[in-house]
Amino acid sequence: MPSVKAPHTTHGVVAPDFDKNNDCGMAPLKVLIATTTWWPSAAYLAIAFADAGANLYSLSPIGNPVRKLTFSRGAQTYSARDPHGSLVRAISDFRPDLIIPTDDRAVSHIHSLYRRAASFSGTEGPIIQALIERSLGQPASYGVSGTRHAFLETMRTRGVAVPLGAELRTLEDVRTWCAAHAPPWVIKAEGSWGGSGVRIVSTVGEAAEAFQDLSSPLPLHKALRLLLVDRDPFTVTRFFHRQKRNVMAQAHAEGIQVTCMAAAWQGRLVGSVTAEVISTQGRVGASTLLQLTDNPQIEAAAAVTAEHLGLSGFFGLDFIVEEATGRCLLIEMNPRATQLGHIRVRGADLATRLCRAAGAASAAPGSRPDHPRAVAFFPQCLRFGDGGGARQALPVEDVPWNEPELVEELLRLPWTKRGALARLEALVRKNDAFGSAIRPERISEVRAELQRRRPKATSHDRSTSPTSEAAAIDA
Repeated sequence: MPSVKAPHTTHGVVAPDFDKNNDCGMAPLKVLIATTTWWPSAAYLAIAFADAGANLYSLSPIGNPVRKLTFSRGAQTYSARDPHGSLVRAISDFRPDLIIPTDDRAVSHIHSLYRRAASFSGTEGPIIQALIERSLGQPASYGVSGTRHAFLETMRTRGVAVPLGAELRTLEDVRTWCAAHAPPWVIKAEGSWGGSGVRIVSTVGEAAEAFQDLSSPLPLHKALRLLLVDRDPFTVTRFFHRQKRNVMAQAHAEGIQVTCMAAAWQGRLVGSVTAEVISTQGRVGASTLLQLTDNPQIEAAAAVTAEHLGLSGFFGLDFIVEEATGRCLLIEMNPRATQLGHIRVRGADLATRLCRAAGAASAAPGSRPDHPRAVAFFPQCLRFGDGGGARQALPVEDVPWNEPELVEELLRLPWTKRGALARLEALVRKNDAFGSAIRPERISEVRAELQRRRPKATSHDRSTSPTSEAAAIDA
């Protein structure tokens, strides 16, 4: 494993490698985006950090859209065979001030690297551990934030409303739960995301089948399909580990689905974005259309989460708001950045607010307005809901016009669906979690708008001069 170059430290704690010649006394943050998926949200978050004046680096699998960003200071490949080695090499080469994971698998790798680093020789281990603590918060929270049931029960003790739930270890636990609670029930697996580990069931038989499917080690045929069709090498590691996943049951709550992404710094909430979910990728997948809103209950729950767990960085909370009572039920936490990190509310996005909380210089906000209340994620909104977006208005506010190469990349089929086997599978089996290919007329519409904006939409327009923006942001 490569050694880590030692950054400037103060009393054993890694400090930002600020440029002493900078007019503000500090250089921009060096931010490392770590992702093991092919979601476009990593690229959008990177753009938000760059617009805030940060220097961006990335660790991602081949084919991730973040690799199309023209302003990136460096990019490395996230190895499925040696994820911890990938993280150590990126930390050594880039010397980031913050590491930002954008999916649960990357969070798990970073948490386990923190534990492994305790046995590293010399100064390597303390440097890595200090960076992870600075980026994610108190290590005592890592075990709680990464488990659904334990986290929810912890929040219940802090006065946050949570649906009834229970850990399921055996089929007898499943039958006991079903006998004690009225259907439908939600069965959830740890270590899953994007709705892939969630089942909504109505009978004991369905609950038992969901438990067995979600708790069992990844079977060979599914591992081969994910590797050969989706070209996802990380599933091979999961197959060979042969680990059973923890599963929980949760009472099904009726109401409006609301999601929140929050930024925290050393246990203090520094910003949040809350939105009602209008439509999703499939029945329980990621959001495609949102309506921005304000909800004091949800913001209070986010503040409690940040304070109780001592968090830094980003996290997401999902709620069901009961229509009759307005009560907000916390149903899940994502211990990493979600899709809302680039959404501008009250003068800034969460990436900018985190940079400011970390004490780094940040770029002037420029003339970009807040996002409208209705947010349509590009390109997801053109893939879901109406057979490729024939009636969906072009989401001009969410298209990264300053990065033409990224726009072209997002108009294509996702990386996991471009292979020959994936195209063949699409002919014989519809995948609701993927949606439809964007229709040619919509692609032409985006390209025409891109061409119209091209003279003034270049990555060179992005400001890199760190100046104070405190007056421009409504804290």
